[in-house]
Amino acid sequence: MRILKRHPLLKPATDFVIDSPTPSNISYWWNIGSLLGLSLGIQIITGVTLAMHYNPNVLEAFNSVEHIMRDVNNGWLIRYLHSNTASAFFFLVYLHIGRGLYYGSYKAPRTLTWTIGTVIFILMMARNMWPNWMLISHNKHNLKNISSLFSKSRTKALYRIGPHNKDVLSIIICGMLGDWWADKIKDQLSSSVRFNIQQAINNSAYIHSLTLYFHNMGYCSNITPVLVKKHDNTDRGTETRFNYRLTLFTFTSLVWIYDSFYINVEASTRKTVPNWIGEYLTPIGLAHLIMKSGHPTNKGICIHTYDFDYDDIDFLVKTMNKLYRLSCTVNTINANRYGINIQGRDLFAMKSIVKPYIIPEMEYKFNPDIMYNYKYNMNKKQFLVINPLYNINKRSIHTKIGNKNIYNEIDI
Repeated sequence: MRILKRHPLLKPATDFVIDSPTPSNISYWWNIGSLLGLSLGIQIITGVTLAMHYNPNVLEAFNSVEHIMRDVNNGWLIRYLHSNTASAFFFLVYLHIGRGLYYGSYKAPRTLTWTIGTVIFILMMARNMWPNWMLISHNKHNLKNISSLFSKSRTKALYRIGPHNKDVLSIIICGMLGDWWADKIKDQLSSSVRFNIQQAINNSAYIHSLTLYFHNMGYCSNITPVLVKKHDNTDRGTETRFNYRLTLFTFTSLVWIYDSFYINVEASTRKTVPNWIGEYLTPIGLAHLIMKSGHPTNKGICIHTYDFDYDDIDFLVKTMNKLYRLSCTVNTINANRYGINIQGRDLFAMKSIVKPYIIPEMEYKFNPDIMYNYKYNMNKKQFLVINPLYNINKRSIHTKIGNKNIYNEIDI
C-alpha cells in the first residue's frame, strides 16, 4: 500500500493510526478513547439531523418528535442512536478515566495529555448548564417559547411558575365567573390551587376543544376530558347523568386567583367578583364565558352566574359596559340567582368582539332568528351593528326608512 505512505494527505493518518509505535503490553482498555471519538461523531451527526426536524416550541415539541418517529425516513433509528449514544458516551468516559488512574497515565511524561483530558471532562460537565442559559436568554425575547418543565404531570406545583399566557389567565378567570371552580391544596411549604370545569354532554364540543387547548399549552395531562357519572335526587327519584370534566394541574403561582375569588363570610366560603376583573375581560375570555355559561333566550343571550350576589353581578355588568360600550343588564333568574342579559343591538357588538374565538358548534348561542329580527324588522328605528370593514372602534348606525337602508359611520 505505497499510496498510504506517499500520498500527502493519507501519510499523516497512516503514521498516526497504523505505523505509530505502541508498547507491547497495552490491552483492549486502550480502545476506549477511540470509542469515545466514535460516540462523539455519532452524537454530532444524529444531533444535527434531529435538529432539522425538531421544533423547541412548547406547543409543537411533542408533535415534532412524533413527526421524527413516524414520518422521517429512519427517524426512529436516528433518535434512538442519539439517545443511547449519549448514555454510552458517559459510561465510556468514566471507564476511560478509571483506566488512566489504574495504569498511571497521569504520570510523566504524559502529564500534559492527562491535563488536557481533565479540562475536556470539566467542559463536558459545564456543558449541561448551557441549554438553560440559552433558554433564559431566548425567553427574554420570546415569551411564547416557554419551558415545558412546569407542564409535566409529576412536576411539583411549587415549580410550575410560568410565565403564564394572558389568554390562558383570561380563560381561567372568566371561567371562574361561570362554571369553573377552584380547590386550594394546603402544604407545609406553600399552598397550591387546582382549577376544574364540568360540562353536560350537550356541551361536549366546547369541553373537548377547551381540553385540547389547555393540553397544547401544557396545563393538563389528558388530551380529552374525563367522563364522570353523576346521581341526582329529584322528585322522580334518583336520576343518572353523565358529564365531562376538565381538571388542570396544580399551581402555586395561581393561588392569587383563588384568594381573589373566594372570601370567608360567617365561617363559610363564597365567591366574589375581584375589583381587577376588567383587566381580564378580554375578547377570548368573554368568548369562553358565553360558550360555557351563555344560554339563548327569546330576546338574546343570558349568561348564568349563579355563584355571585346581586352587587357582584351589578359590578361585573358595569365593568363590561364600560369596557365595550354595551348596555347589558342584570337578570334576576330566581331568588339569589342572577345572570347577565345581552339583548338587542348589544348582540351584534358582542358577536363581533368574540367571533374569532367561538367554535362553530357554539355559534347557536347567538340566536340567528333574534339577530335577524333586530336587523331587518325594526322599521324606522336606529340600532348599532358592527361594520366588519372597520375595527372595533368603528360602528354604523343602520336606519331603515321605507325601502332605503342608510348607514352612518360613527366613532365609539
